[in-house]
Amino acid sequence: MKRVILGTLLAIITLGASAQNIDKVKDMLKNNELDKAKEGIDNLLANPKQQKKADVWITKAKIYGAIAASDKFKTLVPDGRADAFEAIKKAQEIDKNETTTLLTLDNYKPVYELYAGYFDLGASQYNAEKYEDALASFKKSNAISAFIFSNGWGLSKLDTTLAYYSALSAMNAKKEDEAVSLFQQLADAKVGAKPEHVTIYRYLAKHYLDKKDIPNMLKYVKEGEELYPKDDYLPLVEFDYLRSQGDKKAIYAKYEELIAANPQNYDMILDYANELFNETHVSEAKDRPADYAERCAKIEDLYKKALAIKPDALEANLNLAKHYFNQALFLEDDANKIKGTNPDDVKKKADIKAQVVALCEKAIPPFEVVFKELDSKSNLKLSEKSEYKSACNNLAYCYDRKKDKAKADFYQKKYDEADSK
Repeated sequence: MKRVILGTLLAIITLGASAQNIDKVKDMLKNNELDKAKEGIDNLLANPKQQKKADVWITKAKIYGAIAASDKFKTLVPDGRADAFEAIKKAQEIDKNETTTLLTLDNYKPVYELYAGYFDLGASQYNAEKYEDALASFKKSNAISAFIFSNGWGLSKLDTTLAYYSALSAMNAKKEDEAVSLFQQLADAKVGAKPEHVTIYRYLAKHYLDKKDIPNMLKYVKEGEELYPKDDYLPLVEFDYLRSQGDKKAIYAKYEELIAANPQNYDMILDYANELFNETHVSEAKDRPADYAERCAKIEDLYKKALAIKPDALEANLNLAKHYFNQALFLEDDANKIKGTNPDDVKKKADIKAQVVALCEKAIPPFEVVFKELDSKSNLKLSEKSEYKSACNNLAYCYDRKKDKAKADFYQKKYDEADSK
């Protein structure tokens, strides 16, 4: 009987000592004595009996998580968050209900701090352009995110912010397969809440264009344009493909579609006008398109639409002026080929020259917009000087055809002096 009583007393004393030990460790944690807390929890978990207690493992998770977040103590372990996460999983293996209760009492702080800690570390590494390290940290954060979600403790199946920055890290680390996989997860979920998320669709569209996987390229262009109808990059991907096929009609149809969807897209309108300009205004008459006149009307309309959006835009003004000017040159060339002196030839030549003057009158206002803007500047860039000289020379021509010698001489003098600007 005495032996039984003694055994019971010993068990009570042992249990009491264990409780005191874990309480002491928790006090050390509370007092931020993390080196002592680590030593205490490690000693406790050296005891096989303590290894069977969920509370002890959760306490380890808290201590190691705190160590990882501490500038003072983080060198105590290589990766405290990894150890802390393993401790939480170990606690769950021992008693899932108790583990959930313990975490609930702490508002899931021990596990959420690990998730956030890895994310913050990844963000810091990303900003420092350490993309492989950032990707590794984001992956660890994602593993904890998935664990939290699978246990019904919050978050979502696809952590869009985490997946997005993981994808960016993989992209910058030149890990193409990982980047594609991550961006595809986001695209499949139709992620597009923020302006920067357009990168998802841009990357995938360009990736599949480079891989010559046209169905997938078109898929992600379409999905991206549905979410970002005003994006300028996605159409360029499709244009690259259409140009590689030499399909001019498809290119023009795409321009028409995009401009109809966004009639205030100055850059798209200007690009369309410029593309038509370059393919229409060719010096040899035999090489000009059969629908030259119709194209000229279309080009004029496009430049006017662009200028209705940005009236002072130099490129649109200069190119509209050149559009009129080129037509005038071509007509003048036609007039000069008429050598006959009979009334019909004389009349035909006079009619053509009247058209030249009319085109010069249309070219003068946009040329003068360019002239006034650049003439007011000093130290012109090389490209600006070229535009300035073009405006001066062509204005001299236009005023000469209008028989306005004073203005023709004025602009010729400006042209001659242009190289000194």
